[in-house]
Amino acid sequence: MVHPLRTTPDDADQAAARPLPRRALMAGSLLGGAGLLAGCGGDAGTGAALAAAADAPSRTLTWGWRLPTTWDSARGIGYDVHVLSLVYSGLTRLRPDGELAPDLARSWTYNEAGDAVTFHLREGLTYSDGTAVDAAAVKAGLERSRDLPGATSAQSLAVIEEITADSETDVTLHLAAVDHQVPLLLAGLIGHLVSPRAIADEVALNTTPVGAGPFVLEEYVPGSHVRLARNPEHWNAQEILLDELRIVPRPAEAVTYAGLSSGQYDIAHVEDSQIAPLEEAGFSVTGGTCFNVHTIEVNNRHAPFDDPRVVEAFNRAIDRDAIVDGILFGHGEPDWQPFTRDLQGYDPALDRHWDHDPERARALLAEAGLDGPVPVSFHVIGDAGGDISARIAEAVQAQVAEVGFELTIEIAPPGAGQKAAHSYTLFMYSFSGRESPVQALEVLYDQDGWMNISQRQPEGFDEALDLVRRTPLDAPEYTPRLQAATRLAVVGASPHAWIANWNRAHAMNERVTGFTHCRHTQRFEGVGVRS
Repeated sequence: MVHPLRTTPDDADQAAARPLPRRALMAGSLLGGAGLLAGCGGDAGTGAALAAAADAPSRTLTWGWRLPTTWDSARGIGYDVHVLSLVYSGLTRLRPDGELAPDLARSWTYNEAGDAVTFHLREGLTYSDGTAVDAAAVKAGLERSRDLPGATSAQSLAVIEEITADSETDVTLHLAAVDHQVPLLLAGLIGHLVSPRAIADEVALNTTPVGAGPFVLEEYVPGSHVRLARNPEHWNAQEILLDELRIVPRPAEAVTYAGLSSGQYDIAHVEDSQIAPLEEAGFSVTGGTCFNVHTIEVNNRHAPFDDPRVVEAFNRAIDRDAIVDGILFGHGEPDWQPFTRDLQGYDPALDRHWDHDPERARALLAEAGLDGPVPVSFHVIGDAGGDISARIAEAVQAQVAEVGFELTIEIAPPGAGQKAAHSYTLFMYSFSGRESPVQALEVLYDQDGWMNISQRQPEGFDEALDLVRRTPLDAPEYTPRLQAATRLAVVGASPHAWIANWNRAHAMNERVTGFTHCRHTQRFEGVGVRS
């Protein structure tokens, strides 16, 4: 059966558009404010790179974002997906609204049993090194991502037992079990495809990506900047209106206005606290909720959270609405589950689950025999960019103190992240979501899940997820079965106290046209420069 989302109106436009003409920028248009980079998390190299932008073509934009930790998608993590998706493509992708769409494959078909899926590739495509994107190349790329030692993609791709190139444009994934989540699994980092020539030549993909994405890496200075050039051979090149996209570390709050005014940045990821001032200053700001959700990981192997009453009391002591209104400046939404409203997996029945109720929280602690102060160590992510997490943690510390919890905040060692969290009792972190909701639930609630520090799972959890995997995405029972799995996970072992989903906002100057908020991976199709 062919999925209804598997064909897009531009499927017939497989020939790449011709490169767009370039014009010179007015002298100095990107120079102003370059000296401010010392306060932007950049360095002298970044300042020099941006100062040189005076000679850049007019169809060039500079994006203040995050530089990737690697250019090898098989080893990528979290936020790497946004930049790596500019140089790599997979068989599928997610649209701006978070729904599944074709990418290098124009469509796909499952066999009747549901344990094999054939992807039908677009014709005439090539990787950035000129190698053909054919079935054999897809086979080589997915096998590398599945079998590469230490690959972050390996566990998720283990469901693929064998890959066969049935023709130049048909490639079949033979699965270990029925799994209709595979097209979703392949819509992000896990599914990014690398040129087989680059694999055979052992190209250092961590610094030299060779993909079939909408852009090609031209220059990369770690910690400083990235320069990408438009890929005229990309299947959707007609939608890529930029000749060049520069990526630099996003600006610090104090210099965002000056950076956008001068053209040092054309688009910049900004904090919620900056939205109103920037809008008042005349800048356009676009944003909205995304896959990311702030969470406190709860280790219910550690006392006192080994008592479910204490877990509920802790959740009911948290005023999520106050955190959204205060710490997040009214942006985002309070949350009681890992999925943002209107995304796959979101269960309306969980809205306001264990809502703020200090009186009930005190009663639960009393029932658990905890009449005095309840001392607990509370670790907070110490990596760069964790300021919001730290502020949320401080708010939670004050809120739960009102019912008897005495939290001692400790900053986790930078770089330790989730690896160290299994020894903590409480850990303030953020979940960046997954393309497949089943994969998200596995990561969060499976006893071996990367973000389940309790290492316990609810009874019936495996069976609930298997039922979802066995259900086609377009079947009427798919959504209710997925919502039931979410409900079982959240109400069951409870290794998370969900706080709020993110509002991901971008501010831009008047040069930018067509920029759209994306709920998962930020994309640049249709983004241009005003003449």
